[in-house]
Amino acid sequence: MSAENIDALIVSNTDPHNNEYVAPHWRSRKWLSHMNGSNGTVVVTADWAGLWTDSRYYEAATEALDGTEIELMRMSDLDVPSIETWLKTHMEEGQTVAFNGTDTNFTQAKTWLKSFKPAGLKTRSDLDLVGPLWVDRPAPPKGELFLVSDDYAGKSIEAKIAEVREKMVEQKLTAYLLGRTDESCWLLNFRGTDIASNPTPYCYTLVTLDEVLFFVDPDKVTSEAREKFEAAGVTLKDYDEIEPTLCALDASTRLLHVPNYTSYRLAKASAHCAQFEDRAIVTDLKAVKNATEVAHLKQSLIDDGAAMVKFFVWLYRSLHAGEEVSELSASHKLEAFRAEVNGFRHVSFESIMGYGPHGSLNHYSVDEESDVPVKLENIFLIDSGGNFLHGTTDTTRTIPMGEPTQKQKDDYTLVLSSMLELLLLEFAEGATGAQLDGVCRQPLWRHGRNFKHGTGHGVGFGLEIHEGPQNISGTSVEKMKLGMITTIEPGCYRPGEYGIRIENMVHTVLSQETEFGRFFKFENLTFCPINTDLIEPSLLPPNQLEWLNAHHREVLEKLSPLLDEEEQQWLQHECRPVVAG
Repeated sequence: MSAENIDALIVSNTDPHNNEYVAPHWRSRKWLSHMNGSNGTVVVTADWAGLWTDSRYYEAATEALDGTEIELMRMSDLDVPSIETWLKTHMEEGQTVAFNGTDTNFTQAKTWLKSFKPAGLKTRSDLDLVGPLWVDRPAPPKGELFLVSDDYAGKSIEAKIAEVREKMVEQKLTAYLLGRTDESCWLLNFRGTDIASNPTPYCYTLVTLDEVLFFVDPDKVTSEAREKFEAAGVTLKDYDEIEPTLCALDASTRLLHVPNYTSYRLAKASAHCAQFEDRAIVTDLKAVKNATEVAHLKQSLIDDGAAMVKFFVWLYRSLHAGEEVSELSASHKLEAFRAEVNGFRHVSFESIMGYGPHGSLNHYSVDEESDVPVKLENIFLIDSGGNFLHGTTDTTRTIPMGEPTQKQKDDYTLVLSSMLELLLLEFAEGATGAQLDGVCRQPLWRHGRNFKHGTGHGVGFGLEIHEGPQNISGTSVEKMKLGMITTIEPGCYRPGEYGIRIENMVHTVLSQETEFGRFFKFENLTFCPINTDLIEPSLLPPNQLEWLNAHHREVLEKLSPLLDEEEQQWLQHECRPVVAG
């Protein structure tokens, strides 16, 4: 920094596509701070360093930063300044702030530049100061790309390209840059293995009215994939050719790019064109799942539910037999059960195995350092999922490991009631994620409880576990649409004691149509037993109790054929009717 006359450096865990999860090559913030997690940014000056992260990672960051000079900046707290505000307050006019423009998305870069300029701060975006110091930096990944059959995708590559071009014509566009990696996967019916627990390779696609250019490392493309792409009119280009290709576009090009998923460097490369910064066309197309995708997804959640039951039986049997089980060994075992399912690719995210106090950490990720034994006491929060050829799953269950306390029962039942409050809701077309979020929290709010994370998120089909545009949170203005696949996952967390979360995936379907318009509801997709030992029946309304018992009858029907006799007996007991209190 001193050699380059840099006074402040911003270091993020971002890659050129602003992926939520990034390959090790791009984990610069983790290398610098040792803090894991998808959200966090380090700022370094000559005499100070700080890490900004949200409430999900406060505990993890505190542990990682212990003994270092990096100060934790709790960005979810109201009185904590943003990175821009802190820098403007602590730096003098004429000083220089640097960030890596190759790995910083255009939206973030514009925010920083707009904020720093009035304060008289200079900026540089052409430097990677971490690279030369990170001597054992992992190389960019070279995972193999594999095709997804039209029998799973429900639409051919040609049909999807035609849909995209139709939208381009409507918007009077002549070119569209797909910067988010899962958009290319959806459009060209393929998946990748570059990022752990994330089925996308590093790639770009540029669609014009005349051609489709696919930018990817050629070593990742099999001869079969190359043949299918070329048959669909797709031209393969090397990944690094994207910048010169954008530079060479005619100035009359009307280019759509999404600032969140276009790096600052690429945005500058195409600045001579007529740029349109808007939401991605593919975002809305892939969010509405077709009938083929929904049918396959339903089967994947039945398969996944059976794997979960096998895991629960193993867990209780092992512990009662006196065998040692830890969070980490439990995570590995659950993955092994999922791996027995035909079409399994990998887990859809790092499993959250939160035993006892660890369950109170919203996004706890177990590793060898944090691993603790699981005992026959307290409760165990398990948030996990699988990525299959026939769908992506995300299920959270909280189970008792000993005799539950009344406080645990009350907390658990109110979380369950909140989940069912939304799952059973009928709502008018046009309802936003923020409106649905408030409905879900009502049972918890009425009893003085709350949770800090969002209520739900979209899920991709064999793609990313967090997919937009929809999410259910207090700030979401996105409208819920027919065909969307979303999670509902309220929680209740008591730091140092335990955490509770219950999560089902749902499908938005039509409920009724009247003179007042269309009304939607959620179709439940998750078939995994909801623990009944933790329920306080007096806190469940009659309609929710009725749904729960009917749901468990359906769970028994769908999962029993996939289980052995011991597993069926356990499931029969787990799905026993709950009687009103």
